[in-house]
Amino acid sequence: MNFRLLYPKFKRKAFTFSYDDGIIHDKTMIEIFNKYDVKATFNLNYAKSKEIKYRLNKDGKEIDCSYLDLDKDFHIYDGFEIASHSFTHPHMENIDNAKQKEEMLKNKEALEKLFNKKIDAFCYPYGTYNEDTIRLEKELGITYSRTTRSTYDFYLPYNFLMWNPTIHHRDKKIFDVINRFKNDDRELSLLYIWGHSYEFAIDDNFYLLEDIIKKINEDKEAISLSNGEIYDYVNDAAMLYYRDNRFVNPSKSDIYVEVNNQKLLVKSKGVLDYEE
Repeated sequence: MNFRLLYPKFKRKAFTFSYDDGIIHDKTMIEIFNKYDVKATFNLNYAKSKEIKYRLNKDGKEIDCSYLDLDKDFHIYDGFEIASHSFTHPHMENIDNAKQKEEMLKNKEALEKLFNKKIDAFCYPYGTYNEDTIRLEKELGITYSRTTRSTYDFYLPYNFLMWNPTIHHRDKKIFDVINRFKNDDRELSLLYIWGHSYEFAIDDNFYLLEDIIKKINEDKEAISLSNGEIYDYVNDAAMLYYRDNRFVNPSKSDIYVEVNNQKLLVKSKGVLDYEE
């Protein structure tokens, strides 16, 4: 049997975006994502809400990169996935076990109350962690965590609690990587782009985000998904099995496959007869 897992809508590839900190420039970024009907995951620190911060651009000009007032502006994230980025954005490996747990739990609880939804994803501040961090994530029911280490590749993580992205949007290789992605034909190929919205403001180039999206959208085999949608689908797809001339799908997701060049949809909690 020639078998291949596909993403929803029978797409061979997926792409996802992940942006950190909850900065005022998320508003402009979200306008662009909505313009192109692109999904993304935003990683927020509740304790940073309303904090004023300026950063210098290449000309030495101060650019307002303050944090959103989350209690007031949380609605801008409607339709997007929210993940935790810790409460105060510390280097997790530099604080003890109790403080790490406090950072995770306080932010998780604050975001769950604010958005009225379960928060089960994490993004490491500064991309760093230690064994305590991983153990505490499991204890608190965290399902996946993003790092800041670029792979420049399109494979799925072997461990979703150490989920390395493909590339940062500022990386000079960004369009070369996208071109490689268009030609990548592995099963469940994934392009994962990350960064901070203030970087577009500092560089005065929000057009770059549009150019990135337009370039990816040239690939008709790619679907836009949030980080969490990818995690859920990949784990649910792994539950699919074939026995007695039928596919069995015990998961909560509809699973899309290609078998002997034929596209098949196996419904959630369903079976599909298929005889070779």
